[in-house]
Amino acid sequence: MSNPISETFTSDRFPKQQTDRRRWYALAVILLPILLIQLNTFMIQVALPSLQNSLHAGFSEAQFMVAGYSLGMALALMISGKLGDMYGRKRMLLIGVAGFTLMAALGGLASDPSVLIAIRIMQGLAAAVIQPQVLSTMQVSFPPQEKALAFGIYGALIGVGFTFGLILGGLLIDWNWFALGWRNVFFFNVPIGVLVLLLLPIIPESRGGQAQSIDWSGAILLIAGLFLLIYPLSEGQKRGWPLWTWSCLVLAISILLAFVAVELRKSRQGAVPLVDLSIFQLPSFRVGIITVTVFYSGMFSFFFILSYFLQYGLHYSIKSTSLVFLPIGAGFFLSSLVSSGIVRRWGGNVLKIGALVMAICSFALIGTLHADAVDLLTMPNMVILLVYGLGLGLAGTPLVNVALSEVPAENAGTGSGLFTTFTNLANSLGVALIGILFSAVLSKPLAAADLPDYVRAFSASLTVTGCLAFAAFLCLCLLPKRKV
Repeated sequence: MSNPISETFTSDRFPKQQTDRRRWYALAVILLPILLIQLNTFMIQVALPSLQNSLHAGFSEAQFMVAGYSLGMALALMISGKLGDMYGRKRMLLIGVAGFTLMAALGGLASDPSVLIAIRIMQGLAAAVIQPQVLSTMQVSFPPQEKALAFGIYGALIGVGFTFGLILGGLLIDWNWFALGWRNVFFFNVPIGVLVLLLLPIIPESRGGQAQSIDWSGAILLIAGLFLLIYPLSEGQKRGWPLWTWSCLVLAISILLAFVAVELRKSRQGAVPLVDLSIFQLPSFRVGIITVTVFYSGMFSFFFILSYFLQYGLHYSIKSTSLVFLPIGAGFFLSSLVSSGIVRRWGGNVLKIGALVMAICSFALIGTLHADAVDLLTMPNMVILLVYGLGLGLAGTPLVNVALSEVPAENAGTGSGLFTTFTNLANSLGVALIGILFSAVLSKPLAAADLPDYVRAFSASLTVTGCLAFAAFLCLCLLPKRKV
C-alpha cells in the first residue's frame, strides 16, 4: 500500500535523460505487477480465516502466512534494488514476476500449512525483486516535468489495489469458481502474471550509471537478524514460548546491532555499505521512519484482526466480510485522491488529523461493539469504518513524502528501500504481536470461543491499534516544521 516516491525523486536535481516514445505504454506494463502485489496482499487478508479452516492450520500458522510474506519482502528489498542496477532492471523484473506468478500457482495447489508458509515467504521475496525495478524504471524513463504525473498514477493504483483487493478476495471465494474456494485468490494472480511476462519486451532495459557492488556481509547480517526477530514472535504463542524463542530474540538484537556496526565501519573506511546509515542524521527521515513503523503496525494489525472477528466471532460469510471492508477501502481511495492537494495547501497538519481520526475511530468502534456486538453491518459502524478509511488516506498516502522529502538525490535509492523495508517489517511485527495479544485475551481455541470472548479479545486489540494510531500522531508532531 505504501508509495515509496517523494518530491525529492521528481525534482530538477536529476539530470536530463533521453526519453523513450513508448514510455507511457511501458508505464502501463510495469504498473501491472504493482497492482498484482497490492491485490494479492489485501485479498489474502479477507481469505485468511477460510484458508486456515480449510487447511486445518493453527492461528499462529495463519499469522505467519501474512507475516512471512512481508518478512520476505523486508529481507530482499535492499538487495534487489542493487541487483537491478548491476544486472538490468528489466531482467530482474522478469525474474521477479516469473517467481511471483509461479508461487501464486503453487500456493493455489498447496495442501499443507507449512508448505504454504514457505510459498508465501518466497512470494514475498519475488515481490521484493519487482518493486524496486518498477520504481527505478519509472525514474529513468520520464523527464522531470512528467514524473509527477507518472508517480501520481502509481499512487492512485496503490489505492485501487487496496480498495478492490479487500472486496475481490471475498467475492472470489464467494463465487467459488470450479469449487476451488480460497485457492481462487492465488490462481487469480496467474493469468495477470503471464500477461505481464508477455508484455515485458515493451520495457527498455536500464542499469545503474556507476559500477555497483553488494555488501554481502551486511546483507547476511540484516537477513539473519530480521528473520530471527519475526519467526519466534509468530511461533512462540503456538509452542508455549520455549527457551529457543527467547534466545532467537536476543540473538536477533545482537545481530542487528552487529549489522549497524559493520555498516558504520564500512562507511568510515570509504567502502560501499548495504545501507548508508548517515541518512538517519536527517531529522525528517529519522522521525518519519519511526512514524512509518508505528503507523503501519497498527493499520495492518487492524485489518488482520477485523477479518478474524468477523468470520470467527460473528460467523460472517466471506461476502459479508468484504462488505464490512468496503467503506474502509472507499474512504481510503477517496481521501488518497485528494490528499496531495490538501497537503500542499494545509501542510503536515493534514497527516496529524488523519492519524488522530484513525485513533478516534478505533476507540469509537469499541463503544459501538459493546452496545451491539451481534452485527457490525450497521449504519453507525459503517460510518466509523468509512471515516477510518478517510483518515487512513489522509495520513498514509502522503506519509512517504514526510520521510523522504529531504533525502538528497544520491541517497534516493537507500531512502526508498528503507521506507519500503520498514513498511513491510511493520506489517510482520504488527500482525505477530497483535496475534499474540488476541490469542492471549481470547484464551480459548478459535472454534471453542463464544461471542463474548471474541468481543473482549477484539476490544483489547482495537485498544492497541488505536494507541498505535495516536502514537503515530505524536510522532508527526515531532517532525521539524517545514512545508510538506
